[in-house]
Amino acid sequence: MLGSRPQAIFQLRGPHPTPNTAAFPELDQKGYTVVKNVLSSERSSEYVNRAFDWLEGFNKGFKRDVRSTWKPENLPAFSRGGLFNRHGAHHEQWAWDVRSEQAIIDVFSRIWDTEELLVSFDAVNISLPFDKDANVQKGSWPHTDQSPLRRYKHCIQGIMNLVEVGPKDGSLLVLEGSFQLYNEFFESQEQDAPPEGWSWRDSFVPTDEQMQWFYDRGCKWKKIEAGPGDLILWDSRTIHYGGNAEGDSIRVATYVCYKPAKDIEPDALERRKKCWDELIGTSHDPLLFRETGSIALGPLTDDERLRPLERPILSDRAKLLAGIESY
Repeated sequence: MLGSRPQAIFQLRGPHPTPNTAAFPELDQKGYTVVKNVLSSERSSEYVNRAFDWLEGFNKGFKRDVRSTWKPENLPAFSRGGLFNRHGAHHEQWAWDVRSEQAIIDVFSRIWDTEELLVSFDAVNISLPFDKDANVQKGSWPHTDQSPLRRYKHCIQGIMNLVEVGPKDGSLLVLEGSFQLYNEFFESQEQDAPPEGWSWRDSFVPTDEQMQWFYDRGCKWKKIEAGPGDLILWDSRTIHYGGNAEGDSIRVATYVCYKPAKDIEPDALERRKKCWDELIGTSHDPLLFRETGSIALGPLTDDERLRPLERPILSDRAKLLAGIESY
């Protein structure tokens, strides 16, 4: 399991792929970019309908056409305003169909200069504009999705955006300039590292004082606006978080991340196969991942759905992306 520190150190010392961000220069210039019209608006709308079919299928009282039912208590458990990483969401057929879209794969193929990719088994986001007094997590939660021990370009993450998101809608917020300062920040903070050293986990949550370090150097928050079918990309060193809806619009998106299949360690590949067999979700990185979801984390309620009601059917391409068949 990835939970042992010695194994993690071995993986950190191993070869690490370098993205070809020349394909999308803004990734090097700003740490993020929006690739327009990767999917058509019609295709995006189909996925939105399937996402709402999924929510209604829990029979908890939510109806997409009845605004009065848009309440947290009428939905399966979620976090951060609409992040669904339980209930088998990672392996729902519609989530797999998004991951298998050739146009999305082509973007990551350009980034990594290969068509032989693995994809994460990541979560989905369906954020509704709840009433102000709704019992949901609010506020910012800035973080990076890269270990302080990895001070190089290691991972490009993606959000497949399926509806229009404007300045008041739920969407990704990035701290502009933070990814360029990533190495400088950790070099300046060595005295504040934990006694055991920085964590190998691909996650770092800055303190308020550490956030001020970035603000003092001119970094500012920017909400990413995107249309249906746009693919949002960001460097994992970029400080970011998912913002709740402030206006009156929904957000529907899936989290997608692909990396070269040749770079996965054999034990991690076996763990991926296990995750597929048992329909367990994963964190964002397809190669160095944590297991997530209801099975890995344990259910919150006795009636929590652990897996999709029907096992997803994968195309030949998707089986390669999943790692259950070899290139």
